[in-house]
Amino acid sequence: MKTTEFHRILIANRGEISLRIIRAIQQLDKLAVVVHSEEDNDLPFVTEADEAYSLGKGELNQTYLNMGKILEIAREAHVDAIHPGYGFLAENAEFAEACVKEGFSFIGPPANIIALMGHKTNARKVALKMGIPLLDALEADLDSLIEMKNELPYPVLIKPAAGGGGKGMRIVTSAETFEPEAREASREASNYFGSGELYVERFLKDPRHIEVQVVADHYGNMVHLFERECSLQRRYQKIIEEAPSDFITPETRERITSMSLEMAREIGYSSLGTIEFLMDRNQNFYFLEMNTRIQVEHPVTEKITGIDLVREQILISQGHPLSFTQQEVVMNGHSIETRIYAENPKNGFLPSTGRIKTLDAPVHPQIRIDTGFKEGNMVESWYDPMLAKVIVHGRNREDARNQLIGALKDIRITGLTTNRDFLIGLLRSDYFRENKIHTRLLDSELESLLSSIEDHQNKLDMDSLLAAATLIVLQNSEENSTETGSPWHRIGHWRILPQITIQSSHTPYQISYKLEKGRERMMLNFNNRDFFVELEKKEGRNYWIRVNRQLMKVWGITDRSEIRLDLDGHLLRFRRLDILDQRFIQSTEKKNNEGPGEVTAPLNGRIVQINVKKGDMVEEGDPLIAIESMKMENKILSLHKATIEHIEVSVGDQVQANQILLNLASI
Repeated sequence: MKTTEFHRILIANRGEISLRIIRAIQQLDKLAVVVHSEEDNDLPFVTEADEAYSLGKGELNQTYLNMGKILEIAREAHVDAIHPGYGFLAENAEFAEACVKEGFSFIGPPANIIALMGHKTNARKVALKMGIPLLDALEADLDSLIEMKNELPYPVLIKPAAGGGGKGMRIVTSAETFEPEAREASREASNYFGSGELYVERFLKDPRHIEVQVVADHYGNMVHLFERECSLQRRYQKIIEEAPSDFITPETRERITSMSLEMAREIGYSSLGTIEFLMDRNQNFYFLEMNTRIQVEHPVTEKITGIDLVREQILISQGHPLSFTQQEVVMNGHSIETRIYAENPKNGFLPSTGRIKTLDAPVHPQIRIDTGFKEGNMVESWYDPMLAKVIVHGRNREDARNQLIGALKDIRITGLTTNRDFLIGLLRSDYFRENKIHTRLLDSELESLLSSIEDHQNKLDMDSLLAAATLIVLQNSEENSTETGSPWHRIGHWRILPQITIQSSHTPYQISYKLEKGRERMMLNFNNRDFFVELEKKEGRNYWIRVNRQLMKVWGITDRSEIRLDLDGHLLRFRRLDILDQRFIQSTEKKNNEGPGEVTAPLNGRIVQINVKKGDMVEEGDPLIAIESMKMENKILSLHKATIEHIEVSVGDQVQANQILLNLASI
């Protein structure tokens, strides 16, 4: 293959992976060109690129999935190559082929390889031919699968044939639920991958998810970069990844990496690729799929090998041979990555949307934070809810675990709900510390994990936190500062002290205060106790506050009546009840006006299915409506036995959180 130097590379993606690719392109002294939707105008990847072109407004098929528009921009921008990142068009063979036909290099494998391995049933045929272990599976069209539902050996796993990443996957335990689950899986797969084809696989109890990174050039040089463990998942999507896996033995590592290289050689692979397996407790492994693109979790492999995977991917596409041999790839230490998502672990990991009000992150050479957002950005409902990836590298797994907990404790995001506190609790848990993890852990032990996080939080000294919250809110108060110079503040203790009311966990506290040194020292009284509180130091949003004899460091912000404190991995919320805040007045009024039979949307999204019609009777737990948000479907269930009185929405409608969906009449 002739070497061709790229000068201008277009990135057909968005967010953190676009920023990651921009960095690699610019370090190679090339120009990075991005495309973006109008909604993404203010995201960092748009401003960090050398050039940015708008895709206009609209849903994904009008923007990031619009092949025609992306190629039109590529021609206009005179680029040499197109990098697809991950997701969107990254594993779309039609797009890869169209890029080449238009004269652009596609930074990835050839279209025929994407078509072969991107279709899961085709990939299984390759594995079967090579004698690579597979789980039993049934491949047929949707109607045929439904016809065979009574013959299946439950439990089974429904999977999309055209893509991975957890989209469209369903565990089915009985024939009675197979049809609705299959139809939902097909629809979700069609929305995300453009194909509703499915297959049914034997369900493996509590497996681990192990994947092997391979890299190959156009000259037959091919290496593996060891394995990653990606067993901790929710809704079939990964939230913690690590490299290497501390579970497998050197002998198993040799077998699984050798088999991965054999598969890549068999299909004539070039570029980056990841071959994924499920593994049981006896280290028997079964081929799952191959991803023909850069992976979200690639940083942990970069950390333990010192190899820049995106840089290598670009060089391979230019026709360069691999810059290293298998013997030169050395495993160094242990790396762990966590994904911070806009979601609520206490509510079934339901996605959260809204504006990021605060995004504080540590700057440390040992901590890598890949994010596509900054303060003030909107997190929209039609994209994946990942906000950031936090990656650390340690001497061993325990060292990396402790580093990661410390890094997460220094990351604060407000304005929407995130899983940060949950990630810290998960890393602290015995499950993770003792490496007793598997892909179903969060499903089976979620309540236990949430309970342990709550127990850890309950050990915090609430009186000290209330005292700190009072000092911070008075520090940031918009009251006239001349108040502290009033003679009433100098006369003595005989006067009636001013008060504020702070609510914590639905409990209000009346707090009397006397300011002694402006707003940096004060005497407080609540819960029939006196507290001497003093601000000893303040750096940005970090406060060092002495409460009586105890010096505590807390992170804190105020937003009108809200006070947010962060301490030891717990982001706590307080609220002043003694000042007006229209946000909470409106919320209360709406709640009081809602009828008992109204069902409202728990999040922003698009109505993709309505399971009932007017007059239907439903039981508790029956699915009413499905809302697609952040590329995942969320079922709205009936909370009690009732009759459908009125339906306020239609399939395809965009809805906002708290919008009325339908009305139920009690039976």
